[in-house]
Amino acid sequence: MRITLKQLSIFKAIHNCGQISKAAKELHLSVPAVSMALRDLEDSLGSRLFERSSTGLTINDNGAVILPYANEMLSKGMELEHVFAQGNNIRGSIKVGCSKTTGNYVLSRKIPLFKMQHPSVDIKLVINNSLCIEQMVAEKELDLGFVDAKPGLKNLSQEPWLKDRLCIVTGCNNPLVTEAITSEILSQQLWVMDETISVSRLRNTQLLKSANITITQELSMNTMGAIKRAIGTGFGVSVLPLLAVEEEIIRGELVELALNHWDYSRHYWAIYRNDEPLTRLTREFLDFSVPTPAQ
Repeated sequence: MRITLKQLSIFKAIHNCGQISKAAKELHLSVPAVSMALRDLEDSLGSRLFERSSTGLTINDNGAVILPYANEMLSKGMELEHVFAQGNNIRGSIKVGCSKTTGNYVLSRKIPLFKMQHPSVDIKLVINNSLCIEQMVAEKELDLGFVDAKPGLKNLSQEPWLKDRLCIVTGCNNPLVTEAITSEILSQQLWVMDETISVSRLRNTQLLKSANITITQELSMNTMGAIKRAIGTGFGVSVLPLLAVEEEIIRGELVELALNHWDYSRHYWAIYRNDEPLTRLTREFLDFSVPTPAQ
């Protein structure tokens, strides 16, 4: 007889849900996988554990005998995992680099949470443009990087990390907020742009050009915070990632302007050297850093 914790967890889920399909959904498994696990458990015990009907499954006398044992074994399994997790705290140091957007609006929030879970880890965050971060990762100045373009250097690997959207935004007091927006109207506006020579700046300029928007008046600023405060006065417009302006839009301080056929995504990548395996700490941080839908 061979009984596994997985079989017992599936048995308990079926008991709680009353249906195999609902248990499968709860456990994020396929219906055939759940059915097979139940069948294997019943075969191992030599007994049926549920009575089947048109409405689902109801635990029978044999199942009622098994249930307290299943609860105890699953509880002990969780305790054992907790004991070993406590005894294998991640330690060490990691140097992470990222672009301004991901640094200010994603990782600055993620790093304190990671530190709370792993107090023995030291984390250093470097914020710079993507090209600089790519170079620093390649030259082993950083263990991990988050950039807004696939790396061009051959000794780097990349993983998709985050998808964002580029928005045309202005302050809530700008008269444009109540107008039907066209490329001609936007070409007449004061544009507040990032002065940094970066991939993002070049990409934004190209996208505006492809949308038949010609910048005739421009202000340049070197931080996103300054750009947001500038357009927040009600004068000027800008192109900014949703990550950077979502909170201001929710609060009503900034407004996204709707332009026909403007629908541009922005992808971010996690990068690391391909000539050496990721350490456990680096992999743990990379997995933890993936933004949740609410962020």
